[in-house]
Amino acid sequence: MLESSCHPRIEMHTLYGCLVETTTEDGVKLHGFLAHPKMSTSERVWIIVHGVNGNFYGSTLLQFVAETCLINGDSALLINTRGHDLASFGSSDYPARLGSMFETIDSAIEDLRGWVRFTGNEGFKRIGIVAHSLGAVKAAYALAKKIEGVDLFVALSPPRLNTDLLLADPKKCAVFQEHLAQAQSLCQDGEDHHIMRVRFPLPNWVSAATFLDKYGSGARYDYLSFIGEIPIPTLWVFGDSEVRDGSVNFRDADRQIAQAIQRCSMHHVEVIDNADHSYRAAREALGRCISNWLAVQR
Repeated sequence: MLESSCHPRIEMHTLYGCLVETTTEDGVKLHGFLAHPKMSTSERVWIIVHGVNGNFYGSTLLQFVAETCLINGDSALLINTRGHDLASFGSSDYPARLGSMFETIDSAIEDLRGWVRFTGNEGFKRIGIVAHSLGAVKAAYALAKKIEGVDLFVALSPPRLNTDLLLADPKKCAVFQEHLAQAQSLCQDGEDHHIMRVRFPLPNWVSAATFLDKYGSGARYDYLSFIGEIPIPTLWVFGDSEVRDGSVNFRDADRQIAQAIQRCSMHHVEVIDNADHSYRAAREALGRCISNWLAVQR
C-alpha cells in the first residue's frame, strides 16, 4: 500500500529523492515525490499540494517551495491529489473519473489524510503543509475539518470560493450566471459528468457537478467562513498584483484575512511585492517570507 524505500533515487531538477505512493481510505492510489535534505536530522516533512489542473512534478513554483524546505533542513513531499491534471484515470482496483474536471473539494480530505498517514509510516514526527491556489483551499478546508497530525500550514494564494462574491462581479456576473444555470440544468437531467467549457472564474474545462461543487456551494469552501476553525499556526501569502488588481475572488483577500484573524495570534498574512499568482518575478522574496516565518515557529 505504501512504497518509498524500494524506489531508486532520481533527480527532479535540483531535487534528489524517490517516487512514492499512497492509497486513500476510499481506494484512490496517489503518487508523489519525496526529497530529503543533506546532512540534517530534522523529523519534519512538508506536504506540498498543487493547484487546479496541476500535479506534483509540473510546477516550478512548487519545486522552488520544496527547495526552500530542504534549505531549511526539512524534507519535502510533493504530492498528487485525485484532482491532479485536467483528467486522469484511477489506478486503483476500480475505475474512477479523476482529475480537476471531476474532483470535489471535500474529497481532498481523504487525499490529505492518506498522505499524512504515509508520512507517519515513514517515521516523520512533525508534518507541515504548503499548498498553492486551489490546493490551499483544499488544505485549509481539510484542516478545518480536523485532519490529525499536521502542526503548520502555509497557504499560497488561495482563491475565495463564494457564490455570492462571484455573482457580484460587475463585469463577469452574467457569464457566471450562465455557467451556473447550465450546470444546474445538466445535473437535474442526470448529466453530472457532462463537460462544460467555462470562462469564469477560471477559464477551464469542468464537469457540471464539479462546477457546482466549487463555485455553486455558497460559502461552504470560502476560507473566510472557517478560518477560525484551523487550529494550527498558519501563514497566508499573496502576490500584490492579485490582491490589489486581481479578480474578485482574490481582491483584498489579505485585508479580509487580517480582519478575520485579528484575535488569532496563530495566523499571519503576508503580501509579496511585485508578485503575481505564480510568484514568477518574486521567488526569492517568497522564499525569505516562508523561511522567516518558519524561523519563528521552530
